[in-house]
Amino acid sequence: MSRTPPLAILLGLLGVLFVAFAVFYATTDTSLLASAVARHYKHAVVALVLAVLCFVGANFARRRAI
Repeated sequence: MSRTPPLAILLGLLGVLFVAFAVFYATTDTSLLASAVARHYKHAVVALVLAVLCFVGANFARRRAI
């Protein structure tokens, strides 16, 4: 049984955080971290792209079973 490297765990957790940000931005009328009160779909899309990149990075960072 091999251990998962800390980088893979960190990237996975960061990906989950970005998914939460994407849901927050897509579903909430807010001015938090944005310039005007409105839904910010561009922010949501960027957060989703970052989440996917984090998950891909976590996949490459984990150890492979032989």
